[in-house]
Amino acid sequence: MAPTATYGPGPSDRWLGNWGSLILWGGFGFLFLILLFLTWAAPEALPYVPVLLVGAAAVVYLFHHPLLNLACVIGGFVAVVGFKEGLQIAEILYGLYYLGFLGHWFFTRSLLKQEVLCRRPEERVLFLFLVLVAATVPISFLYNGWPSMILGEGLSLTMLLFYWPIREAIEKNPKGLRVVVGALTFVGLFVLARNILEYRSDLSNAEQLWQIATSRAITNESLLMVPAIFAVAMFLRTRAWWGRAVFLALFLSLFAGLILTQSRAYWVAIFLGTGVIFLFVPFKDKMRILTVGAVSAGGVFLIAYLFLGDFLLLVLTGLLDRFLTLETAVTKDISLINRFLEAQGVWEHIKVNPILGHGMGVPYRFFNITYLYSEEKTFVHNGYVALLFKFGIWGLGMMLYLMGRFFLMAMGNWRKAVNTPLARIISLAVAGSMAALALTATTANPFYQNDLMFVYAVLWGIIGGIRSSTDGLR
Repeated sequence: MAPTATYGPGPSDRWLGNWGSLILWGGFGFLFLILLFLTWAAPEALPYVPVLLVGAAAVVYLFHHPLLNLACVIGGFVAVVGFKEGLQIAEILYGLYYLGFLGHWFFTRSLLKQEVLCRRPEERVLFLFLVLVAATVPISFLYNGWPSMILGEGLSLTMLLFYWPIREAIEKNPKGLRVVVGALTFVGLFVLARNILEYRSDLSNAEQLWQIATSRAITNESLLMVPAIFAVAMFLRTRAWWGRAVFLALFLSLFAGLILTQSRAYWVAIFLGTGVIFLFVPFKDKMRILTVGAVSAGGVFLIAYLFLGDFLLLVLTGLLDRFLTLETAVTKDISLINRFLEAQGVWEHIKVNPILGHGMGVPYRFFNITYLYSEEKTFVHNGYVALLFKFGIWGLGMMLYLMGRFFLMAMGNWRKAVNTPLARIISLAVAGSMAALALTATTANPFYQNDLMFVYAVLWGIIGGIRSSTDGLR
């Protein structure tokens, strides 16, 4: 039996909605009392009261419309995609919103509705992984983990909890898949616009020609790459000329933004991701990809000229030099060699406790050949080595299982022609994205960064939702 096309409480669940309303309004009432006290103690906060009241009413409305709420949570991720020093007010507000969203979702589904959340092996493994991650906190302090880093890494991994709300939205609502993919694309376009503005600012402030040639917008590459791969898939599925024009423009823009990051790992990764799509689509789509790919080179050049103007030649010189170093990057690039030294330094710790790991936020020391000093830090660029260091064999094994399992599920959706043509082509795009991310994990640790864990949760949730709706699970 196929799942129902509803997403949210039905008539028989009205008492759940009443409970949710009571909890929400009670919480806002409590916050309002605190706000009154703060206003009395700090009158300068008075102008913010109307804004907070409007925000509170908006949140209550959203929690009564689950699909819209989910779209806002995904789209609102743009508030935390920056890398500014310290906590920003937007990050704090989004953090409260996203934690409230997850808390409300799991409370209503697991306690009030008493739904079975983990119905398949990969879901049980994912839940067990998160439980065991939380259980490593005492170990982290035992190995002198830094409290701020423990909190930061833990919050990053909580992004994986988005898997369950996303799976439910796609499983129960016919619009769920489009909404999730659209919200993720919105995040990618936001990152693109922000990167371009910051990049142009760097170019304008450059004092030397070499600063123009080597300037790069190196943030949130995954949020550019994954929507770009999705755009390729949607371009192949769409039959209307205007639809193809839209998705082609979307791909060219995101691809150009990814090129400007000068991140060679992501350059290789996007070709791997699109290569997965190319490998499995019919012959006519292969020819379309090759033809459009050749024409797209001119499109990327035009977009670059519109945004860079007279700087274009210098930028192209820097990009060409960066591209020509791909072959020798592993042996001659000092930054990559430095990451190998990182892995060697971490390995000495791994040998001490390879089974349980050292927990989150635990520092290690290695000699940094870039700056020529002995450095102590917690971040490891190789994600797989980092998993082994932090969570031991069990952590690495579970994550590899999840990555492989969801990739195989995505390919299974493609081969079985599941559900709808949209679900099928999106499944192939997810498979390509996961292959690309698996490659970048060797040099850009995804298990510590919010944006990458967010992307993994969305991709896994898409595949879980498509598989659940196909299997008739509810």
